[in-house]
Amino acid sequence: MGIRFNANAHTQLTVSLRISDAQIRKYLRDPRVRQLKDVRGSLYLRFNASRTGGTWWLYQYKNGEQFPYRIGTYPTTQAKDVMDLVSATTVQIAKNNVVNFRRFETVDQLIDWHVTRQFKLGNSSKERLANIKSMANRHLIGIFHGEPIMTLDPELIDEELIQPMFDAGLSLSYVKAMFNLLKSAYTTAKRLKHIGVNPLADVRFRDFFPDNFSITKAQVRGCRLATDQVPDVLMALDFADNPTRLLVMMMLGHGSRIGETRKAKWCNVSFSTKCWTIPSGDAKTRQAMVYPLSDSMIELLQSYRDWQAELGYKGEYVFPVDLRSSSGVYGALASNLVKSISKGEWSGHDLRKRARSIWADLGIDYMVAETLLNHAKGKLDLAYIHTHIELQKKEAVYRYHEWLKSCWRTCFRPVSIDQQIIKKAI
Repeated sequence: MGIRFNANAHTQLTVSLRISDAQIRKYLRDPRVRQLKDVRGSLYLRFNASRTGGTWWLYQYKNGEQFPYRIGTYPTTQAKDVMDLVSATTVQIAKNNVVNFRRFETVDQLIDWHVTRQFKLGNSSKERLANIKSMANRHLIGIFHGEPIMTLDPELIDEELIQPMFDAGLSLSYVKAMFNLLKSAYTTAKRLKHIGVNPLADVRFRDFFPDNFSITKAQVRGCRLATDQVPDVLMALDFADNPTRLLVMMMLGHGSRIGETRKAKWCNVSFSTKCWTIPSGDAKTRQAMVYPLSDSMIELLQSYRDWQAELGYKGEYVFPVDLRSSSGVYGALASNLVKSISKGEWSGHDLRKRARSIWADLGIDYMVAETLLNHAKGKLDLAYIHTHIELQKKEAVYRYHEWLKSCWRTCFRPVSIDQQIIKKAI
């Protein structure tokens, strides 16, 4: 029996070449191309539907039959590293060993693997193992859940980990330990060739602070967005694309966390009861949060949903990756949207801190403000909140939104359905 080739290997959707990272980036932009075939062997890179990466497949032929092996993903495994993976896989196949592809596509998967490995090795003390497990489960896995491995960068770490942890009052040594655990997971995975590139290789903890910066709570907690800059932010949003505008308006308008806001789903936005719910599973504190929606915010949200529908979006996310995606935006992309407005001068976390400061200036009760920030609370606080604060939350949000409109009259203007069609929501 002769060798049977893959029926799809030579269609117009397959491009044969010497695969390089530059060629991958080129053909990712061409929707006609489904996969690349390397001329050096039966190695294929099959692109995913969202054109953000793909899967490496190695085909072997034996006794006239074709056997596919999934050996990695791109960009986790880069073109410059994949041939080493091909060689290692070929050796395993020759020995009739099972080819075990470790699928690290997200940061939380990588951290979970690293912590599990530390427990199996048993080289650390019980106290040390308990500490890294606690840091992973209580913080890192939740913070970076669903974040693609290769999108992690210093800006995202600062936005999602460093600044929020200091703002929560955690010690410098504890925050540094969490960063070191994150970096150690990447370093180990790279050394063992589970990933081809370590994006944190050159990132140091001290990089997050100026050389002359004395690290104290007061300095770290400082807000880089001043109250008198808020009108400029609202003006910039008037010229932003719709998803960016709504993301920043929801964060500024409610003091919500970027990680919680980007996960918002339409099923948790109620126009009839005028509230937006963050489920406990999406909340950093693991306590569900209900934000009152002002009439102005409802009008903006309704027009934005109509805009999405006009462009054909039928998904559940308020902020999808794109109009054909079933996923919400990941952390790095959400941070980039904020950065398009801030130009790097402030972060999404600064929006939250500035909202808190303005609430104090408006005379909003301390406990009401803390509740709107969804800070972790004790049992007595929760009982007090349940009895007294829900109505005060609504009054506070309405008063605050009127203040925002006094800064920029059209900041809540509805999205225009007739504006230029944008193929991607983000």
